[in-house]
Amino acid sequence: MSKIVIKTSGAPKAVARYSQGIKVGNTLYVQGVIALDPPTGKLVAGAIEPQTERVLASLKAIVEASGMTLADVVKVTAFLANLEDYPKFNEIYGRHFNAEPPPVRTTVQAKLPLGALVEIEVIAARE
Repeated sequence: MSKIVIKTSGAPKAVARYSQGIKVGNTLYVQGVIALDPPTGKLVAGAIEPQTERVLASLKAIVEASGMTLADVVKVTAFLANLEDYPKFNEIYGRHFNAEPPPVRTTVQAKLPLGALVEIEVIAARE
């Protein structure tokens, strides 16, 4: 199977040697996304809420650029700079990932680039 690179202006440009997304067959692998504003490339200011909203908007743009939707996401890995932000993060996450069944998810605490509070990567698949 061939690899198809997924790129969209609705998500931040790559700042290192990686792709926004790679689709292989009916599976999409999306890079870890932090809350960078796509036009400026600057980290969104504020607490976990605006950063989570920006990350999810970027992920949605990448997934949709591949011809899929967030309902096709099967695996989510979320990184939080502070696990005390988990309840607020989880509330916003639940509004975006509301299809049944929900994707599997792992959430861990990690030191993130540029002082970001949240980073999320996803895998989506469609039959």
